[in-house]
Amino acid sequence: MSTVRRATGWVLTIALVMLSLFNILTSGEIGYQSWIFLLLMPFSVALVLSSGDNKPAPVNISEEWKDEEKTDDDSAMKPGDFGFDTPVL
Repeated sequence: MSTVRRATGWVLTIALVMLSLFNILTSGEIGYQSWIFLLLMPFSVALVLSSGDNKPAPVNISEEWKDEEKTDDDSAMKPGDFGFDTPVL
């Protein structure tokens, strides 16, 4: 499935480039239609770059949170302890 998605993306990308160039050459100017084709290219490139893997990333569950490892915020220094004014919103 991934190769079909990538092949489709490449075909769409090349087709959009060709349509844009054809439109520029036939009209003699860079009009809105050629910009539309160029602005649609990121969607076809996204098809090429997407991996297509539907498997979730492995998560390491072996590490558990222990009560001993909790940090106490009470021991933290407050802004007034350094001599700075505390901001009032």
